[in-house]
Amino acid sequence: MKNPIQNYLIALAMLAAVTSIYSNHFFNSFQYDDTHTIINNENIRSLKNIPHFFKDGSTFSSLPLSQSYRPIVTTTLTIDYWIANGLDTFVYHLDNFAFFVILGWLLFFFYKKILKFHFTDNKSFYLSCYAVLFFMVHPVMAETVNYIISRSVIISTAFVVMAFVFYQYSAISRKYYLYLIPYCLSILAKEPAIMFAPIFLCYLLLFKYELSFTDVFSPSKRKTMARFLKEGIIPMTLC
Repeated sequence: MKNPIQNYLIALAMLAAVTSIYSNHFFNSFQYDDTHTIINNENIRSLKNIPHFFKDGSTFSSLPLSQSYRPIVTTTLTIDYWIANGLDTFVYHLDNFAFFVILGWLLFFFYKKILKFHFTDNKSFYLSCYAVLFFMVHPVMAETVNYIISRSVIISTAFVVMAFVFYQYSAISRKYYLYLIPYCLSILAKEPAIMFAPIFLCYLLLFKYELSFTDVFSPSKRKTMARFLKEGIIPMTLC
């Protein structure tokens, strides 16, 4: 898209649509696991506790059986508690929504890079906008956005997509493996983000090296496979 004003107008229209759809959730109450991770969690009452979140997974919850090592999530909850001066759910929901918007923004760049393999810049732009809007307004996302402690899913996914975007758009990031930084941060938000590694290998296989399943076992593709494995081995070792 060569018209930046039009681009901004489309982005604002998308943001307005998503905000309108989620506008009735900002004052909803805490639900389910919010009780032991936020309401009854004394650890989020002070910003001074933030360094301890990265040392002790028990600070995530007041229930021993529900304690997980998710220091980034607990840190955001502590900051929310400080901003709200307590348990004003509006602040927590606002942050959830902000993280969700950031995820959508990152997805746009991720989709656009992939779509450019088969479409022009103009078509890839519009298709990316549609894909992001479809993702953000789909009813399946309602619980994730509305359920405060589910920000762990939003944050970890945002960091995973950020890792891909760093790799896709930055030669320096590829050269020095800087895209692994958001990958590591994603794991500190929620453990399933470790799946970035095998997904990244699939991305390299399909989009960068353009190898099919049969090519993996083809003798004529050994050099390409060697480069593919060399580039993908570091993310796998972090698993």
